[in-house]
Amino acid sequence: MKKEKEEVEEPSAPFWMTTFSDMTTLLLVFFILILSYSTIELEKFKGAMSSMKGALGVLPDNGSAVPSRTLHLREKISTQNTGLSEVVKEFQDVVKNSKMQDKISVEITSSGIHIRLGNSVLYDVGKAKIKPQAMPILNEIAKMIKDTHNEVYVEGHTDNIPIHTKKYPSNWELSTARAMSVVHYFYDVEKIPARRLAAVGHGEFRPLVPNDTPQHRAKNRRVEIFIKSE
Repeated sequence: MKKEKEEVEEPSAPFWMTTFSDMTTLLLVFFILILSYSTIELEKFKGAMSSMKGALGVLPDNGSAVPSRTLHLREKISTQNTGLSEVVKEFQDVVKNSKMQDKISVEITSSGIHIRLGNSVLYDVGKAKIKPQAMPILNEIAKMIKDTHNEVYVEGHTDNIPIHTKKYPSNWELSTARAMSVVHYFYDVEKIPARRLAAVGHGEFRPLVPNDTPQHRAKNRRVEIFIKSE
């Protein structure tokens, strides 16, 4: 008597789906591994950034590696009843006594203290040597700089009348030399650290007003000093 054939159970899904499921599972594991490695690298990156901030004096919870005796510029120029810090007001008094209010201005901005000096305050025409009568003004500015630990940028500007001399082939050289003379005064005479000082010459390319009248050209000839807040 012949044995009855055993019934073969038909698969519930096509065979290709088994292979597809395996591949999907492998891809899932692969992406999980990638995600885990990415998280580790992110943590390493955060750790590195924390170390760098610490080295630069920026610590958690708004702390600082700079000793508390160091005055931050924003504290130094915090608004008072007069709207100005004592150190800035002292400078304004010096300017008033020198009768140069129309040639010197000082203001406190969100980026720090901005001082603008008319060219005739510091130099003779076509020269970059500081005039002796300008020393008291620079001395008072140096006091403001010494009361902070912030960077100081000195920028020289000219009008658009070209200069062609052996020493200054263009207004760029003249404006740069004038800015450098102020920086040298702060460093050589006032002993302000060189790492805090920088000089830039813009020539005639950043005028305050159009160079269309002698009065406007005189206004554009200037030196600007920025005591940065950060």
